[in-house]
Amino acid sequence: KVVLVTGGGGSIGSELCRQLMAFQPQQLVLFDISENYMYDLFFELQEHFPNGLRDKLILCVGSIQDGDRLSEVMAQHRPDVVLHAAAHKHVPLMEDCPTQAVKNNVFGTYTAATVAITHGVKRFVMISTDKAVNPTNVMGATKRLAEMIIQALNAQGKTEFTAVRFGNVLGSHGS
Repeated sequence: KVVLVTGGGGSIGSELCRQLMAFQPQQLVLFDISENYMYDLFFELQEHFPNGLRDKLILCVGSIQDGDRLSEVMAQHRPDVVLHAAAHKHVPLMEDCPTQAVKNNVFGTYTAATVAITHGVKRFVMISTDKAVNPTNVMGATKRLAEMIIQALNAQGKTEFTAVRFGNVLGSHGS
């Protein structure tokens, strides 16, 4: 299958990519706003999976807030599955920048999800957080809103939406 990972260069997204490569996907598309993290991950994975990685691992720079860019990438690569790990996750920073948390975590998720529906993605898995349970901070509240959005979108189109909540992930940015 073709798998697209939003936030593919980040701490959680990159770990998903490391583990996915063991399953030999047809193609693994990383979508991230940070080209440096993706570039570093490419060379790390090239050491472990040297054969044909250039054809299998595709790096796409872009923001989940940019529907046109997401649509372009999904039209080109036609993912079967989207693992949506892109988000602002740093609790104290999001307390200081709540509008950015809402723009990225809420509206960015909505954009990624609706583009997935448009392009016939079969499954969309949102990586959420334990902080979305009875949220007490901006980051948790935005992730809870994002969960509610994908639940509501489950009734539209043929895309199956699910969410998984991670707790504090050792070594992740913001933990």
